[in-house]
Amino acid sequence: MKLPVSLTCLSALVAVLGSGCASTPMSRIDSNRALYESFPVEVRQAILDNRVEKGMTPEMVEMALGKPSSKETRAGRRGAMEEVWIYGGPTKSPLGGASIGIGAGPVYVGGLGGGSGGSSAEYREIVFVDGVVTGGEDAAR
Repeated sequence: MKLPVSLTCLSALVAVLGSGCASTPMSRIDSNRALYESFPVEVRQAILDNRVEKGMTPEMVEMALGKPSSKETRAGRRGAMEEVWIYGGPTKSPLGGASIGIGAGPVYVGGLGGGSGGSSAEYREIVFVDGVVTGGEDAAR
């Protein structure tokens, strides 16, 4: 069956937008294989499992979870400055009023829906002090 040109173009646009919206640990590993291979075995397994553990570096976290939705800096309990990476919550979509999201383990980013860019019911914070993960939390919004 031959599709009309407009449907063919729309299908191609959806395929291109969809492929750029979600990255997987494997795609992130493949794009930086040498760095991944330099990590200890336990860290490599955590990345494959979309897990973040204390002591991980920003590069390890980004390989495990992708780029965060946002980043904040705040004063920690012991006076140290913390960098907080936030995953989930309100997101902006290149589709304007619609968003496309994925779920991976405890992390859910985006959603399929309308409005001013989707939002998720859950989010995750990863806390760094001096360039290593010191903690984090999953919480309902």
